Amino acid sequence: MPTPDDATVKGLEGVSLSIRGLLSLWGYRIRDHASVPQIRLDLTNAGLNTVPDFATGSLDDEVAIVPIAHEQDTVADGDEATDNLPTDDSEEAVGVFPQAAMRVHDLLCAHRVVSVTPDEPLSAVMGTMTEHGYSQLPVIDMAGALHGVVTWASIAHMHATGRKACLASAINSECEIVNASAHLLPVLPVIRTHEFVLVRAADGQVSGIVTSADLAGEFGAVARPFFTLGEIERRLRRCLGRVYGEADVQKVHKKKMSVDEMMFGEYIRLLDNEERWDKLGWPLVDRSHFIGLLGRVKDVRNTVMHFNVPSLKAEQLDLLDSFVSMLRLYDPDYGATSMGWVT
Repeated sequence: MPTPDDATVKGLEGVSLSIRGLLSLWGYRIRDHASVPQIRLDLTNAGLNTVPDFATGSLDDEVAIVPIAHEQDTVADGDEATDNLPTDDSEEAVGVFPQAAMRVHDLLCAHRVVSVTPDEPLSAVMGTMTEHGYSQLPVIDMAGALHGVVTWASIAHMHATGRKACLASAINSECEIVNASAHLLPVLPVIRTHEFVLVRAADGQVSGIVTSADLAGEFGAVARPFFTLGEIERRLRRCLGRVYGEADVQKVHKKKMSVDEMMFGEYIRLLDNEERWDKLGWPLVDRSHFIGLLGRVKDVRNTVMHFNVPSLKAEQLDLLDSFVSMLRLYDPDYGATSMGWVT
Protein backbone atom coordinates (compact mmCIF):
# COMPACT_ATOMS: atom_id res chain seq x y z
CA MET A 1 0.00 0.00 0.00
CA PRO A 2 1.25 3.57 -0.67
CA THR A 3 2.56 5.42 2.38
CA PRO A 4 2.49 9.23 2.60
CA ASP A 5 5.91 10.87 2.70
CA ASP A 6 7.26 12.27 5.98
CA ALA A 7 6.27 15.84 5.16
CA THR A 8 2.69 14.82 4.43
CA VAL A 9 2.43 12.86 7.69
CA LYS A 10 3.90 15.71 9.73
CA GLY A 11 1.49 18.09 8.03
CA LEU A 12 -1.42 16.18 9.56
CA GLU A 13 -0.77 17.69 13.00
CA GLY A 14 -3.86 19.55 14.16
CA VAL A 15 -6.06 17.99 11.47
CA SER A 16 -9.39 16.34 12.32
CA LEU A 17 -10.84 13.75 9.95
CA SER A 18 -12.83 10.53 9.92
CA ILE A 19 -11.08 7.23 10.59
CA ARG A 20 -12.11 6.19 7.10
CA GLY A 21 -10.41 9.30 5.72
CA LEU A 22 -7.26 8.57 7.71
CA LEU A 23 -7.10 5.02 6.36
CA SER A 24 -7.55 6.26 2.80
CA LEU A 25 -4.49 8.50 3.10
CA TRP A 26 -2.46 5.29 3.38
CA GLY A 27 -4.48 3.55 0.67
CA TYR A 28 -6.35 1.29 3.10
CA ARG A 29 -10.08 0.60 3.30
CA ILE A 30 -10.23 -1.34 6.57
CA ARG A 31 -8.33 -1.68 9.85
CA ASP A 32 -6.45 -4.95 10.14
CA HIS A 33 -3.10 -6.45 11.19
CA ALA A 34 -1.39 -4.61 8.32
CA SER A 35 -3.03 -1.18 8.23
CA VAL A 36 -3.17 -0.35 11.95
CA PRO A 37 0.52 -1.03 12.75
CA GLN A 38 1.69 0.77 9.56
CA ILE A 39 -0.31 3.93 10.20
CA ARG A 40 0.58 3.91 13.89
CA LEU A 41 4.29 3.53 13.08
CA ASP A 42 4.26 6.38 10.57
CA LEU A 43 2.40 8.67 12.96
CA THR A 44 4.71 7.77 15.84
CA ASN A 45 7.79 8.47 13.72
CA ALA A 46 6.33 11.91 13.06
CA GLY A 47 5.68 12.42 16.78
CA LEU A 48 1.92 12.21 16.34
CA ASN A 49 -1.02 10.25 17.68
CA THR A 50 -4.81 10.27 17.24
CA VAL A 51 -7.42 11.22 19.84
CA PRO A 52 -9.42 9.09 20.27
CA ASP A 53 -7.41 6.12 19.07
CA PHE A 54 -8.21 5.39 15.41
CA ALA A 55 -8.09 1.62 16.11
CA THR A 56 -11.43 1.81 17.98
CA GLY A 57 -14.89 3.02 17.09
CA SER A 58 -16.72 3.34 13.79
CA LEU A 59 -14.91 4.19 10.58
CA ASP A 60 -17.11 7.28 10.36
CA ASP A 61 -16.01 8.56 13.77
CA GLU A 62 -13.74 11.62 13.74
CA VAL A 63 -10.25 11.70 15.26
CA ALA A 64 -7.85 14.57 15.90
CA ILE A 65 -4.16 14.19 15.10
CA VAL A 66 -2.10 15.59 17.96
CA PRO A 67 1.53 15.49 19.19
CA ILE A 68 2.51 12.55 21.36
CA ALA A 69 3.05 13.21 25.06
CA HIS A 70 6.03 11.08 26.11
CA GLU A 71 5.50 9.70 29.62
CA GLN A 72 7.20 6.63 30.93
CA ASP A 73 7.94 5.27 34.40
CA THR A 74 10.58 2.72 35.27
CA VAL A 75 11.21 0.53 38.27
CA ALA A 76 14.43 -0.26 40.02
CA ASP A 77 15.20 -3.56 38.31
CA GLY A 78 15.07 -1.98 34.87
CA ASP A 79 11.71 -3.46 33.84
CA GLU A 80 9.32 -1.02 32.23
CA ALA A 81 6.29 -0.37 34.45
CA THR A 82 3.53 1.57 32.73
CA ASP A 83 0.43 3.43 33.87
CA ASN A 84 -1.27 4.64 30.74
CA LEU A 85 1.12 3.87 27.93
CA PRO A 86 -0.82 3.06 24.75
CA THR A 87 -0.56 -0.54 23.62
CA ASP A 88 0.44 -1.38 20.07
CA ASP A 89 -3.12 -1.93 18.89
CA SER A 90 -5.17 -0.06 21.51
CA GLU A 91 -6.50 -3.29 22.94
CA GLU A 92 -9.20 -3.30 25.57
CA ALA A 93 -8.90 -5.05 28.90
CA VAL A 94 -8.98 -8.83 28.62
CA GLY A 95 -12.44 -10.34 28.59
CA VAL A 96 -14.53 -7.36 27.54
CA PHE A 97 -16.92 -7.34 24.62
CA PRO A 98 -16.15 -5.49 21.37
CA GLN A 99 -16.47 -1.70 21.60
CA ALA A 100 -17.54 -1.27 17.98
CA ALA A 101 -21.05 -2.33 17.00
CA MET A 102 -21.26 -4.35 13.81
CA ARG A 103 -22.56 -2.45 10.83
CA VAL A 104 -23.94 -3.71 7.55
CA HIS A 105 -20.69 -2.88 5.75
CA ASP A 106 -18.85 -5.31 8.05
CA LEU A 107 -20.42 -8.18 6.08
CA LEU A 108 -18.57 -9.41 3.01
CA CYS A 109 -21.81 -9.72 1.06
CA ALA A 110 -22.41 -5.98 1.53
CA HIS A 111 -19.54 -5.35 -0.88
CA ARG A 112 -20.49 -7.68 -3.72
CA VAL A 113 -23.55 -7.86 -5.88
CA VAL A 114 -24.49 -9.67 -9.08
CA SER A 115 -27.11 -7.76 -11.05
CA VAL A 116 -28.87 -7.82 -14.40
CA THR A 117 -29.84 -4.98 -16.73
CA PRO A 118 -33.48 -4.20 -17.60
CA ASP A 119 -33.05 -5.21 -21.25
CA GLU A 120 -31.85 -8.77 -20.59
CA PRO A 121 -34.13 -11.65 -21.67
CA LEU A 122 -36.03 -13.22 -18.79
CA SER A 123 -34.78 -16.64 -19.84
CA ALA A 124 -31.15 -15.49 -19.45
CA VAL A 125 -31.92 -14.01 -16.03
CA MET A 126 -33.56 -17.25 -14.90
CA GLY A 127 -30.56 -19.17 -16.22
CA THR A 128 -28.19 -17.03 -14.11
CA MET A 129 -30.34 -17.54 -11.02
CA THR A 130 -30.46 -21.29 -11.56
CA GLU A 131 -26.73 -21.64 -12.30
CA HIS A 132 -25.58 -19.77 -9.19
CA GLY A 133 -28.40 -20.70 -6.85
CA TYR A 134 -29.65 -17.14 -6.49
CA SER A 135 -33.16 -16.53 -5.19
CA GLN A 136 -33.11 -12.90 -6.28
CA LEU A 137 -31.19 -10.52 -8.52
CA PRO A 138 -31.21 -6.70 -8.50
CA VAL A 139 -32.09 -5.07 -11.81
CA ILE A 140 -29.72 -2.14 -12.38
CA ASP A 141 -29.28 -0.18 -15.60
CA MET A 142 -25.97 0.95 -17.11
CA ALA A 143 -26.24 4.29 -15.30
CA GLY A 144 -26.42 2.52 -11.96
CA ALA A 145 -30.12 3.22 -11.34
CA LEU A 146 -32.02 0.52 -9.47
CA HIS A 147 -35.23 -0.69 -11.16
CA GLY A 148 -36.13 -3.29 -8.55
CA VAL A 149 -35.45 -6.97 -7.91
CA VAL A 150 -36.45 -10.09 -9.81
CA THR A 151 -37.12 -13.12 -7.60
CA TRP A 152 -38.53 -16.61 -8.11
CA ALA A 153 -41.62 -15.38 -6.26
CA SER A 154 -42.04 -12.39 -8.59
CA ILE A 155 -41.62 -14.63 -11.64
CA ALA A 156 -44.30 -16.98 -10.28
CA HIS A 157 -46.58 -14.01 -9.61
CA MET A 158 -46.07 -12.81 -13.22
CA HIS A 159 -47.26 -16.17 -14.56
CA ALA A 160 -50.14 -16.38 -12.07
CA THR A 161 -51.52 -12.98 -13.11
CA GLY A 162 -51.20 -13.71 -16.84
CA ARG A 163 -48.82 -10.90 -17.60
CA LYS A 164 -46.39 -10.98 -20.52
CA ALA A 165 -43.44 -13.27 -19.81
CA CYS A 166 -40.61 -10.74 -19.80
CA LEU A 167 -38.21 -9.26 -17.27
CA ALA A 168 -40.17 -6.00 -16.99
CA SER A 169 -43.25 -7.95 -15.85
CA ALA A 170 -41.23 -9.94 -13.28
CA ILE A 171 -39.55 -6.98 -11.56
CA ASN A 172 -40.63 -6.23 -8.01
CA SER A 173 -40.02 -2.54 -7.44
CA GLU A 174 -40.83 -2.75 -3.74
CA CYS A 175 -37.63 -3.98 -2.09
CA GLU A 176 -35.91 -3.13 1.17
CA ILE A 177 -32.76 -1.01 0.94
CA VAL A 178 -30.43 -0.23 3.87
CA ASN A 179 -27.39 2.00 4.08
CA ALA A 180 -24.03 0.27 4.32
CA SER A 181 -23.23 2.30 7.45
CA ALA A 182 -26.42 1.20 9.27
CA HIS A 183 -26.06 -0.81 12.48
CA LEU A 184 -26.56 -4.48 11.72
CA LEU A 185 -28.70 -5.58 14.66
CA PRO A 186 -31.74 -3.38 13.84
CA VAL A 187 -31.61 -4.66 10.25
CA LEU A 188 -31.86 -8.34 11.22
CA PRO A 189 -35.68 -8.35 11.65
CA VAL A 190 -36.04 -6.75 8.20
CA ILE A 191 -33.91 -9.48 6.64
CA ARG A 192 -35.85 -12.16 8.49
CA THR A 193 -39.16 -10.75 7.24
CA HIS A 194 -38.19 -10.09 3.62
CA GLU A 195 -35.41 -12.73 3.32
CA PHE A 196 -32.99 -10.16 1.88
CA VAL A 197 -32.10 -6.46 1.76
CA LEU A 198 -30.13 -4.47 -0.77
CA VAL A 199 -27.19 -2.43 0.50
CA ARG A 200 -26.67 1.18 -0.57
CA ALA A 201 -23.11 2.52 -0.48
CA ALA A 202 -22.16 6.09 0.45
CA ASP A 203 -22.28 7.10 -3.24
CA GLY A 204 -25.92 5.98 -3.49
CA GLN A 205 -25.17 2.93 -5.62
CA VAL A 206 -26.22 -0.62 -4.73
CA SER A 207 -23.06 -2.27 -3.42
CA GLY A 208 -24.34 -5.61 -2.14
CA ILE A 209 -27.19 -7.80 -1.04
CA VAL A 210 -27.62 -9.49 2.35
CA THR A 211 -29.77 -12.60 2.55
CA SER A 212 -30.81 -14.85 5.43
CA ALA A 213 -28.38 -17.47 4.12
CA ASP A 214 -25.56 -14.90 4.11
CA LEU A 215 -26.21 -14.10 7.76
CA ALA A 216 -25.91 -17.77 8.73
CA GLY A 217 -22.56 -18.03 6.97
CA GLU A 218 -21.29 -14.71 8.32
CA PHE A 219 -22.24 -15.65 11.87
CA GLY A 220 -20.06 -18.75 11.67
CA ALA A 221 -17.16 -16.71 10.33
CA VAL A 222 -17.47 -14.15 13.14
CA ALA A 223 -18.38 -16.49 15.99
CA ARG A 224 -15.60 -19.04 15.51
CA PRO A 225 -12.64 -16.70 16.14
CA PHE A 226 -14.55 -14.80 18.85
CA PHE A 227 -15.18 -17.91 20.95
CA THR A 228 -11.72 -19.35 20.25
CA LEU A 229 -10.13 -16.11 21.45
CA GLY A 230 -12.32 -16.22 24.53
CA GLU A 231 -10.98 -19.68 25.35
CA ILE A 232 -7.41 -18.54 24.71
CA GLU A 233 -7.76 -15.65 27.13
CA ARG A 234 -9.40 -17.73 29.84
CA ARG A 235 -6.74 -20.44 29.67
CA LEU A 236 -3.89 -17.94 29.42
CA ARG A 237 -5.12 -16.05 32.49
CA ARG A 238 -5.35 -19.27 34.48
CA CYS A 239 -1.88 -20.41 33.41
CA LEU A 240 -0.25 -17.09 34.30
CA GLY A 241 -2.38 -16.45 37.38
CA ARG A 242 -1.14 -19.66 38.99
CA VAL A 243 2.46 -18.45 38.73
CA TYR A 244 2.68 -14.66 38.80
CA GLY A 245 1.67 -12.59 41.78
CA GLU A 246 1.37 -8.89 42.51
CA ALA A 247 5.13 -8.25 42.54
CA ASP A 248 5.55 -9.71 39.04
CA VAL A 249 2.54 -7.86 37.66
CA GLN A 250 3.71 -4.50 39.02
CA LYS A 251 7.01 -4.83 37.20
CA VAL A 252 4.93 -4.49 34.03
CA HIS A 253 2.24 -2.10 35.29
CA LYS A 254 2.73 -0.61 38.74
CA LYS A 255 -0.97 0.11 39.34
CA LYS A 256 -2.23 -3.39 38.62
CA MET A 257 -2.47 -6.08 41.25
CA SER A 258 -3.09 -9.35 39.40
CA VAL A 259 -2.87 -11.09 36.06
CA ASP A 260 -6.65 -10.76 35.63
CA GLU A 261 -6.29 -6.97 35.43
CA MET A 262 -3.68 -7.05 32.68
CA MET A 263 -4.12 -6.38 28.99
CA PHE A 264 -3.04 -8.83 26.33
CA GLY A 265 0.03 -6.82 25.36
CA GLU A 266 1.08 -6.69 29.00
CA TYR A 267 1.13 -10.48 29.07
CA ILE A 268 3.78 -10.30 26.38
CA ARG A 269 5.90 -7.90 28.43
CA LEU A 270 5.39 -10.08 31.49
CA LEU A 271 6.77 -13.13 29.70
CA ASP A 272 9.50 -11.31 27.78
CA ASN A 273 11.87 -11.70 30.72
CA GLU A 274 14.00 -14.79 31.16
CA GLU A 275 13.69 -14.98 34.93
CA ARG A 276 9.91 -14.64 34.90
CA TRP A 277 9.63 -17.08 31.99
CA ASP A 278 11.53 -19.73 33.93
CA LYS A 279 8.98 -19.43 36.75
CA LEU A 280 6.30 -20.56 34.30
CA GLY A 281 7.85 -24.02 34.15
CA TRP A 282 7.35 -24.78 30.46
CA PRO A 283 10.77 -26.25 29.57
CA LEU A 284 9.65 -27.69 26.23
CA VAL A 285 8.43 -24.33 24.93
CA ASP A 286 10.86 -21.81 23.46
CA ARG A 287 10.25 -18.40 25.01
CA SER A 288 10.97 -16.35 21.89
CA HIS A 289 8.78 -18.55 19.74
CA PHE A 290 5.91 -18.46 22.23
CA ILE A 291 6.07 -14.67 22.57
CA GLY A 292 6.10 -14.38 18.79
CA LEU A 293 2.96 -16.51 18.57
CA LEU A 294 1.37 -14.54 21.38
CA GLY A 295 2.04 -11.30 19.52
CA ARG A 296 0.38 -12.65 16.38
CA VAL A 297 -2.62 -13.85 18.39
CA LYS A 298 -2.83 -10.40 19.97
CA ASP A 299 -3.01 -8.79 16.52
CA VAL A 300 -5.79 -11.16 15.48
CA ARG A 301 -7.60 -10.55 18.76
CA ASN A 302 -7.62 -6.79 18.28
CA THR A 303 -8.88 -7.18 14.73
CA VAL A 304 -11.77 -9.38 15.89
CA MET A 305 -12.63 -7.36 18.98
CA HIS A 306 -12.97 -4.18 16.91
CA PHE A 307 -14.71 -5.91 13.97
CA ASN A 308 -12.02 -4.42 11.75
CA VAL A 309 -12.51 -7.01 9.02
CA PRO A 310 -15.55 -9.07 8.04
CA SER A 311 -13.73 -12.39 8.38
CA LEU A 312 -10.30 -13.80 9.11
CA LYS A 313 -7.94 -15.46 6.69
CA ALA A 314 -7.41 -19.21 6.85
CA GLU A 315 -3.90 -18.80 8.28
CA GLN A 316 -5.25 -16.57 11.08
CA LEU A 317 -7.88 -19.16 12.01
CA ASP A 318 -5.23 -21.89 11.95
CA LEU A 319 -3.05 -19.77 14.27
CA LEU A 320 -5.86 -19.47 16.81
CA ASP A 321 -6.67 -23.18 16.63
CA SER A 322 -3.05 -24.26 17.12
CA PHE A 323 -2.45 -21.77 19.93
CA VAL A 324 -5.50 -22.81 21.93
CA SER A 325 -4.50 -26.46 21.46
CA MET A 326 -1.11 -25.66 23.00
CA LEU A 327 -2.72 -23.93 25.97
CA ARG A 328 -5.01 -26.91 26.59
CA LEU A 329 -1.93 -28.99 27.38
CA TYR A 330 -0.92 -26.62 30.18
CA ASP A 331 -4.43 -25.69 31.30
CA PRO A 332 -6.48 -28.90 31.00
CA ASP A 333 -10.19 -28.89 31.64
CA TYR A 334 -11.40 -30.05 35.01
CA GLY A 335 -11.31 -33.82 35.34
CA ALA A 336 -8.38 -34.13 32.90
CA THR A 337 -4.68 -34.76 33.32
CA SER A 338 -1.94 -32.38 32.19
CA MET A 339 -1.84 -34.07 28.78
CA GLY A 340 -5.55 -33.68 28.17
CA TRP A 341 -6.61 -37.28 28.92
CA VAL A 342 -9.73 -37.66 31.01
CA THR A 343 -9.08 -39.36 34.33
